[in-house]
Amino acid sequence: MSYQFFESAWYLGIIITGFFAILIVGFTMAMRRVRRLFSAGDRMSAWLTVGASAYTMVFFVGLCLALLILIVVQGNG
Repeated sequence: MSYQFFESAWYLGIIITGFFAILIVGFTMAMRRVRRLFSAGDRMSAWLTVGASAYTMVFFVGLCLALLILIVVQGNG
């Protein structure tokens, strides 16, 4: 096994960490907006925002897991 696997894993780890950070910040901002929408009585927009946020979160988590699995598979040869 060469050092290049560890180098690419390091860069990929930084990218994945960035995805998670952006995901958490975006989800927090969306949920703050949802709270305001619910309190204003706009329930349909609030539920659409929750659904879109949940779908996006699951998509990015799946993407990050796929990248991590790729690192492990490549590292094992």
